[in-house]
Amino acid sequence: MKKYLFLSLVGLGSLHADQFYLQFYNDLFAHTDKHFTNGINIGWIDNDSHANEDEKTFYAQGLYTLASNLNIPAKKYNAGISISQYMFTPEDITKTEPQYDDVPYVGYLSIDFFLFTIQENSFQEFRLSLGVVGKESGAEWVQKTIHKMTGSNEPKGWDTQLGTDYSANLLYRYGNITWEKNLYDKWHIDWFNHIGFQAGNFLLNGFIGSTFRIGYNYIKNFNLHYPYLKEDSSMLIIDDVEKGFGWAFSLSLNASALGYSYIIDEAQKRGYDIEENKFNPVGYAGMEISYNRHKLTFFFQSQTPFLEQDSESEKFGGFNYVYNF
Repeated sequence: MKKYLFLSLVGLGSLHADQFYLQFYNDLFAHTDKHFTNGINIGWIDNDSHANEDEKTFYAQGLYTLASNLNIPAKKYNAGISISQYMFTPEDITKTEPQYDDVPYVGYLSIDFFLFTIQENSFQEFRLSLGVVGKESGAEWVQKTIHKMTGSNEPKGWDTQLGTDYSANLLYRYGNITWEKNLYDKWHIDWFNHIGFQAGNFLLNGFIGSTFRIGYNYIKNFNLHYPYLKEDSSMLIIDDVEKGFGWAFSLSLNASALGYSYIIDEAQKRGYDIEENKFNPVGYAGMEISYNRHKLTFFFQSQTPFLEQDSESEKFGGFNYVYNF
């Protein structure tokens, strides 16, 4: 597994890159350790379609050509690739046997291919996610390594994790900066909204979100937050990145409606007596600091319980780092 991750990262690093980013989620920041407990996303977004021919990758050019042939209008395009890993565990990780009243151990690894079409202050996102569930995801090794580094309890139930299976999911999203304004020639505020859906054999859901931001000299982008790692559009830059020091504070409210979850469906087939909440509102707060080509965001979020039988909300935090080449 470590070999496959290394080769994937080398492959990403060999691409001509405009933006490289790293996202990290963990419930350790909220002093909990259950359900969606860790997530990591490493990605790359290319230069726009108006760049010189020798600056375009074969991959990006192929997506631009496809979008043009499908008559998808845009002032510019951005193509990207990301690798994501998710892990889910029951609340009590000291037990070795299955806990049929809680979620099973689940590891999920995916590679995402996506294209953004951009018009002034709005965008469309088209995404294909190909994933694997099971030992091949590498989640067991990652969690045990992180817990060893942080001095946390060793998770002992990975031998009961869901077995190997493969998935394919499509995602569509539309987002726009609905309103923005300068205050006192120093501060800037904006309001961003997005809506979309996913469909596939891993997840079927619809989602919507709204984010308010205030700050000073921050890099203008689509200020998007999504519950689990699908935030690549927030890395898009729609103005000059050479701006010196800047900062911004964001508050966001998002919600998703679930139609199907592979994790819950497969767990129920194995005898787990669980049911996932069908409606999931999420509150988010983030603080970003930027300097020229670097941007670092720290965030915390809280959402309704993952399972219907739970009463305690799910909480976790993390960070996003973006470097613009």
